[in-house]
Amino acid sequence: MSGAASTAHVPVLLHESIDLLQPERGGLFVDCTLGAGGHSRALLNRLPDDAQLICLDRDDRAHRQAHQTGLADEPRVRLVKAAFGDLPEILGSDCGRVTGLLADLGPSSMQLDEAGRGFSFQRDEPLSMVMDSDQEADAAHWLNLVSESELADVLFHLGEERQARRVAAALVRARPLERTGELAEAICQSLGQWPRPGKKHPATQCFMAIRMAVNDELGQLDRLMENLGLILAPGGIAGIISFHGLEHRRVRRWVRRVSTDDYGPKEMARREPLVRATFDNLTRRGMAPSADEIAVNPRARSAQLRCVRRRG
Repeated sequence: MSGAASTAHVPVLLHESIDLLQPERGGLFVDCTLGAGGHSRALLNRLPDDAQLICLDRDDRAHRQAHQTGLADEPRVRLVKAAFGDLPEILGSDCGRVTGLLADLGPSSMQLDEAGRGFSFQRDEPLSMVMDSDQEADAAHWLNLVSESELADVLFHLGEERQARRVAAALVRARPLERTGELAEAICQSLGQWPRPGKKHPATQCFMAIRMAVNDELGQLDRLMENLGLILAPGGIAGIISFHGLEHRRVRRWVRRVSTDDYGPKEMARREPLVRATFDNLTRRGMAPSADEIAVNPRARSAQLRCVRRRG
């Protein structure tokens, strides 16, 4: 989940997402984004004793915390260090047996708040931004090698930065970039804008774009959604919590496409039988957090939950 600084992890749309997934049905559930374990624990509290929960996360810290809090010791839980775009390979013979799945997109509060991760311009620290600590190419590596034209495309398409070409040229001139402070300063100078109290930081969109590119966030999301027909059992439910316009639009368009039977013959011919499954849309306009939740957790303010159920 993305947003401003916070001091504690609070799972977003917790009750709404768990209610829609109906864990009391039992079977095999997947938490695609373990994080601090808030959604996983809520699922476990309502799962039958013979159910299973697979928890995925790319981040070593999420796995360490799961061991520290005892979540990893729960016999119904299987922890897997992996990206959710690889879920069909992770499931293996369990593909097509998943009863419920939840994906809480973007970086977790732990990642945003942890010093040394380089996700935020709030601190001057090494420019990392990687969700997977085993990943060799971090943000500094990527920024110092990417072409100016590709960088401009990333800033424009992933960050929706209107001055993408100007910023990209400035960042190339400022190389090598190794720290978040250097990156934020170069972006502000290129835009001629500086941080002001109560206003969005001028580097916000560019930082988000670089983070998304380095972690292939939209690619992971696309692979997850396109594989849901393979992953879910008939009647299986998937919920996706998105946090900004690019994610919202991508999920919304996918839901609209798969929750109708309006497939052309060429598209149907290209799809494997399970992949061309259709879905019921359980959240017509998406669900937003309540005013009470936003008051407690301001990071929830931009969240939207969309749920689909695979038809039998």
